[in-house]
Amino acid sequence: MKEILLELRKRHHLSQSEMAEQLFVTRQAVSRWECGETIPNTDTLKLIADRFDISVDTLLGVTRRHICQSCGMPLDDESLRAPEPEGELSGKYCKWCYSDGRFIRDCTRDEMVEQCLPHMQCDNVEACRTYLRDLLSKLERWQ
Repeated sequence: MKEILLELRKRHHLSQSEMAEQLFVTRQAVSRWECGETIPNTDTLKLIADRFDISVDTLLGVTRRHICQSCGMPLDDESLRAPEPEGELSGKYCKWCYSDGRFIRDCTRDEMVEQCLPHMQCDNVEACRTYLRDLLSKLERWQ
């Protein structure tokens, strides 16, 4: 966790004091987290996750793959996530499916399968089509 917190602070161009102020803790607390002496309590982990738009799982070093709940695109890279109306990035949808609170493509699930199919690397198109149909049927948009 110490490496994750240090990288997060540096990515946002914050000093330890600035980060501490945003999280309502002391600079020494941030220093101890980054040195691995202590870890933030549960409430502070939630605050860090909310403030820096990162999951608590990621803060804890749990590798969990997030995917677009419309097309199945991996959302590992922040630049792929869609903008919400308030300007925050969506944790559920990619920028090709969703923007500012609404879906970009007005399509059926089968139409989405056909739109995604050309972007897959596969030798057996029917197997890929079946895979996508199954995947999309489990995603939030298509429930």
